[in-house]
Amino acid sequence: MSNPCGGSGGGNRRHFLKAAAVTGAAAAALSPEALLAADAFPTITLGKTGTKVTRLGMGTSWTVQPSFVQTAIAAGVTYIDTAEGYEKGNSEKTIGEVLERTKKRKEVFLVTKNSSYRNAKGERALEVFEGPLNKSLERLRTDYTDAYYIHGISGEQIPMLFDKGVKAAFEAMKKSGKIKFAGLSCHDKGLVQVVEAAAECGWLDQIMIQFNYRTMDIDSVKRAVDMASKAKLGLVAMKTQGGAGSFQEKSDSPRFKEFVQKGFKKEQAAIKSVFADERFHVVVSEMTNRDMLRDNMAATREPLDKKAALLLEEHKQKTAHLYCHGCGHLCETAAKGVPVATVLRYLRYYSVYGKRAEARALYQALPAEARDLAAADLAAAEKACPHGLPVVELIGRADRYMS
Repeated sequence: MSNPCGGSGGGNRRHFLKAAAVTGAAAAALSPEALLAADAFPTITLGKTGTKVTRLGMGTSWTVQPSFVQTAIAAGVTYIDTAEGYEKGNSEKTIGEVLERTKKRKEVFLVTKNSSYRNAKGERALEVFEGPLNKSLERLRTDYTDAYYIHGISGEQIPMLFDKGVKAAFEAMKKSGKIKFAGLSCHDKGLVQVVEAAAECGWLDQIMIQFNYRTMDIDSVKRAVDMASKAKLGLVAMKTQGGAGSFQEKSDSPRFKEFVQKGFKKEQAAIKSVFADERFHVVVSEMTNRDMLRDNMAATREPLDKKAALLLEEHKQKTAHLYCHGCGHLCETAAKGVPVATVLRYLRYYSVYGKRAEARALYQALPAEARDLAAADLAAAEKACPHGLPVVELIGRADRYMS
């Protein structure tokens, strides 16, 4: 690469790249490898684990290509999150193939997750967790995972965290060397209660939760995250950019163009807002191409300035009625049947993320009673929504698109 600063010295080139990496417009013109050359990738100690990890993590719940996984690792992303159920195990297989071929396993903090734990308690717990773990390790082509999660835990499953058999199961898997740390993930309507329980139970090392600029100011969420932080849990945020997308982008803030004029996207502003919260260690972002990787890397390095924060707040207020905030305990009680928050999350996958086939599969996997719109009181659910979402119209749209 020629020296754009007019000299031939490596110091000048490094200075240019470092400057470029912290401006959204300039960063858009650079490759992930060039961004890496600009400066060391930001790292942090992940809570009580004591392990250094990259602040940006790679999510793999959608299809990822081996070449892109390799690009992300080469660019400096060493925190990789997957699960047994992602792409029916194919995400684990892809990651395992890349790590084996590149011999990068020891450089990566690898997380996988177990979804098959519904009957995990007492003496059966080890069998319930270790069986799927062994299959995950086989797909990942490794003999250990850095962290192993109870995946997608709901408020109703909180007693599991205080079950002596479940705690003993994770301690046994640690002792065998198959896992280093224990964790959980949650984006359930009972998220606040789950986080509080995770902080109280004493044996978890880290948690990954839905957290974005739309939810981070809610008092109950702030208190729960404070508890987790004081318990020294490693805190990992997911769906951080989900709050940037609404069901109808035409209703965006009329001043949204100022984001573009500043040289970055609202998705970058959203992820910057989470990086600004010092309680969180890692942001796991769904990335499937080099543009996403480059945008996220640039966002990791540059703080959200005051003007951008004001613009983001305006966007939040203008589009609050077009984004489901996940407080399903309110609308779902009124709806009596349809899991409104879950269906609207699938609609977001379909409409905003463009993951149509995956969203349809998830929606159609719901039990019949969860899709029985005629039997549900959706008007009451709409009335119960504190953010004014057009629940009747959105659920109807979800059913039309995804049935």
